[in-house]
Parts: sequence; structure tokens; C-alpha cells
Amino acid sequence: MSKVAISTVLCIASVTAFLSLLSVEAVSEATTNNVTFIGTVSCSRCQGYPPVHKGYTRWTWAVHSVVGEGDDIVLVVGNNIYKLQGDKDQLLKYMEDKVEVTGNLDGRTLVVQTIARPDKKR
Repeated sequence: MSKVAISTVLCIASVTAFLSLLSVEAVSEATTNNVTFIGTVSCSRCQGYPPVHKGYTRWTWAVHSVVGEGDDIVLVVGNNIYKLQGDKDQLLKYMEDKVEVTGNLDGRTLVVQTIARPDKKR
């Protein structure tokens, strides 16, 4: 092989190796977006607003929407809404409660690691 061919192959291999390292770094950064929020757990239909259906409280309507209708469980933090992913039974325990949630944020989806009622000091 000529020197030109060898140098071309080495150049392509170097660029490919460099780009693959960049993509691995970008993927690892995206998956380590660990955050903690304090907000209210609700259903995606209610999003923290009281229901307009007679005979329902906020809690009963949210549980009905999640269990009966298949709505997502969300965390309402001010004007921001994050879809919660995790153990549904555990999340339902905190329906319409103020909670502190820690997890990995991917866009508007929060994969829950821990959930608890916040300290009374906050």
C-alpha cells in the first residue's frame, strides 16, 4: 500500500475513534442528570387543579384517573410538570401530597429513586 492510502486509513480511523468517544461521553452525561424537586404528586389530567366532578375530592379523582383511566402520575412543581416513573404503588401513596422526589431527569420524565414527605422545616 502506498503512503497516501495508509495515511488516509489512519486519519479515518482516528476521526472515527474520536467521534465514538464524544458520543459515549454525551450518553453518560444525559443519564446522570440527578435532581431533587419538591412538589405535589397528581395525575396528568388534574395537574394539581381541583376536579370539577361532583362527589370527588382531589385525592379520589387523582387516584381514579391513574388507576381507573390509566393516566400518568406527575409531579407539579410551580408551573412545571414532570411525569414520574417508578413503583406505581409507592407513588400512589403520595397522591395529592407535597413530596420531595430525587431521581434522574430525562426531558420532562423523572425516574424516581426516592420519594418522601419533605421535612417540616421546608
